[in-house]
Amino acid sequence: MDDDDASASDGPEPTGETVREGGGELGPRTTPTRVEERRLERGDAVGRYLVLDIVGEGGMGVVYAAYDPELDRKVAIKLLQARSVGSGSRGDQAWLVREAQAMAKVQHPNVLAVHDVGTLPGDRVFVAMELVDGATLRQWLRASKRTWREVVPVLRAAGAGLAAAHAAGLVHRDFKPDNVLVGQDGRARVMDFGLARLRDEHFEPTPASRDSDVSIASKSPLSASLTVAGTVAGTPAYMAPEIHAGAAADARSDQFAFGVALYEALYRARPYDKADLATIGAQPVPRPPPEAADVPPRLARVAQRAIALAPGDRYPTMDALLADLAEEPRAARRAWLGGGAAVLGIGGVIAALVATRAPSAAQCRGAAERLTGVWDTTVQARVRGAFDATKSPLAGAAYDAVARELDGYASAWTDASTESCQATRVRREQPEDAMALRQTCLDEQREELRALTALFGQADAVLVEKASRAAAALDPVARCANVAALRAPGTPPAEMQVRLDGVRVQLASAKAAFIAGRTEPALTGATAAVEAATAIGWAPVLGEAQLLRGAALQQAGKAAEAAAAYAEATWAGLRGRQDDLAARAALAAAQETAEGLGKDAEARIWLGLGQATAGHGGDRELDVQRLEVAGVVAGARGDQLAAVTAHEQALAAAAALGDPATTGRVEGILAATLAKSGDYAKAAPHYERALALREAAAGKDHPDVALLLTSLGACYDHAGDAPRARTAFARALAIREAAFGSTSPRLLATLNNLADLQRRHGELAEATAVIDRAFAIAAAAPGSAHPLYHTVATTRGEILLASGKLTEARAALDEVIALEEPVKSPGLAETLASRAEVALAESAYADAAALDARAIEALEAAGGKDAPDLWRPLAGLARARAGLHDAPGARAAATRALTIGRAAQISEAELAPARALAAD
Repeated sequence: MDDDDASASDGPEPTGETVREGGGELGPRTTPTRVEERRLERGDAVGRYLVLDIVGEGGMGVVYAAYDPELDRKVAIKLLQARSVGSGSRGDQAWLVREAQAMAKVQHPNVLAVHDVGTLPGDRVFVAMELVDGATLRQWLRASKRTWREVVPVLRAAGAGLAAAHAAGLVHRDFKPDNVLVGQDGRARVMDFGLARLRDEHFEPTPASRDSDVSIASKSPLSASLTVAGTVAGTPAYMAPEIHAGAAADARSDQFAFGVALYEALYRARPYDKADLATIGAQPVPRPPPEAADVPPRLARVAQRAIALAPGDRYPTMDALLADLAEEPRAARRAWLGGGAAVLGIGGVIAALVATRAPSAAQCRGAAERLTGVWDTTVQARVRGAFDATKSPLAGAAYDAVARELDGYASAWTDASTESCQATRVRREQPEDAMALRQTCLDEQREELRALTALFGQADAVLVEKASRAAAALDPVARCANVAALRAPGTPPAEMQVRLDGVRVQLASAKAAFIAGRTEPALTGATAAVEAATAIGWAPVLGEAQLLRGAALQQAGKAAEAAAAYAEATWAGLRGRQDDLAARAALAAAQETAEGLGKDAEARIWLGLGQATAGHGGDRELDVQRLEVAGVVAGARGDQLAAVTAHEQALAAAAALGDPATTGRVEGILAATLAKSGDYAKAAPHYERALALREAAAGKDHPDVALLLTSLGACYDHAGDAPRARTAFARALAIREAAFGSTSPRLLATLNNLADLQRRHGELAEATAVIDRAFAIAAAAPGSAHPLYHTVATTRGEILLASGKLTEARAALDEVIALEEPVKSPGLAETLASRAEVALAESAYADAAALDARAIEALEAAGGKDAPDLWRPLAGLARARAGLHDAPGARAAATRALTIGRAAQISEAELAPARALAAD
């Protein structure tokens, strides 16, 4: 496999790195030249960054390791020279700066993060980027003989980064193994977007000009032409033939480059000679895969479609390619544990439908026909009609998302059934009993699919909203490829089989109801399945039934019963020799015991059991769940540092899977944990990435998007970025109003957050109008017994206090306290602290001290002695002690408030009263 070569041209072909050509429309086009600049030395300053060492060099400049003293972290600094790519004018410099700024907007785990960009004297531009300990994809491939199982996840992750750029309207133009970085953490990151430009959705390419980026309407710097007359920018071996012919680069030409890189990674050879690609009008035939290559035929099909000579013969999008490239096209789906954050496994290999052309393969045809009446054109039409009949504004987008999910599921199911048959009947590499076990498992999954599509065929507006998540929550087909796990429980006696089949049908229906959010039918069905399985006495099925029953009980808010069901599922899984089931159940028990019951010691025992059992199978999705639950358990006992660490590890594990759905979910979990720890500045970027991934999956107007926007807005607000917070809240409110109406309780969280922001910025008239609207909605539904009502009523009391209406504020907050105390509302501590502020305003210092002491006690019980929210009642207690002439007590409370508040990144303005008392 030869090294990458430089940009193509009509003249002699240079060697070395990729060369970026052209400087936009400013100044004359010139032949690119390299301008040698003095190398920076250790300690030199680049903007605010201090150079440490050189880490690399390429055609676009030198890369240095540097230190950022402001954020106390290492970064990579790429130093670019404008004159090396064009005329050397100030226009070139500004062009490069704006390009780097645009790339910084692509935030994705599989795109190298751009932190900062700036200029230096001499037309030089620097870009500060994420510093990753790793190697390029080419180096990684050469480091050892990689199997296709190692190669595919890394290429899928890189492809996800490329797809993210496409979603942002960017075309990379120079994708190749040298422009993918594989970190020591296993995560692939696409880098070096030096040739990127904005995609023009309406441009119709023509071969009339060698300028491959002719007239583009957008005035973005990324839309400027990147070619010099007679040349084409890029790397010839990876350039699509239409680019050589002068057509515009687009997402399909990026896909061609990706396909070449994929083929090269799988077979250690490129599919085409670069000279053949560069010959205009040539129709080169790709090299056939080596006969000895141990690569499933389905992967060859993916690569060959991506490198089709005609753009229209390639995949429509990178996302479609990545779906086919998945080890299991529905990899890393969320398990049917719903709130338990469980993730089921992918694994095994699904070979191609036509793995062999031997005549005996005919006996393995017809798997797709077994999905007739389950997911076929008739069922699809019925589901589409049911969705449309709800008149929900989400119906169209929801059906499209469901169709994508279930089409992929049906395809994976068909391929798996066919491959299992061929492995036994054609290739003779799998025994008959293994095929029987796999087909039994697949038949069970088909019944789950049938039950879910039946529910979709009778959808209401509530189900339409949940449909995309429900479709993604079906058990992954790849579970049925794990023959060892299927064999472990043994074979039930023949006399049990008919009865067990009945229980499995019952479970399939209950599971479909659960993932569709219909708790009562799910709980009824799961309970009946538990009773039937108990009577039969077959542990594996009993474990599945108890696990589903626990999930339904958890969804119903019955924490103690849910934890007990999870415990029974764990024991049944262990008795039935189903380690994966036992691990999922034990981890679910740990989470529910910690969050729902507040029993830390017991939760840690369940967590330990789940971790030990999960370690038996090397299941990567189970690893994500294990780390998620470890963070939940740590957070529930008040150890926010451990919670953040565990959830950061969970995100790294999820990113390594290369599945956007899993990554997006864990991004949201980590963001929430960081916000709870008070680190809002770090939480916001994770919410932003979770938001982008959810928008891509469900559409920009889905209520899930509003939920993330509300959380993101709160982060912006706490981090001091009020304008962005307002924008986020406004968009979240608009989405929820469009989906649920102007009086829906689903608006309450957004309205409450917006009113609180307005209060703190002195906009009391606006805050009053917003909170009065929220209070009226909350009083009507969900009513005064609900925690949401308590939260809104407390904010209303705080706004009354800020408005100087002390009597009304006192009455409002006393009413909330009276409602919260009997039910031990989670918001009681905040209400007590707010009521104490009223007492301070009335100079009732003894009352204020007593109220703040109660708030402190409640917060310590829930989150430990260093809980971030403690700063507020401690600061209030300091003021009350000062009013009671207890200077030592005031100083002690104020000092502790400062310590906790600064750790929670509370603004110095808010901490000013405590700071004054601590200094007395």
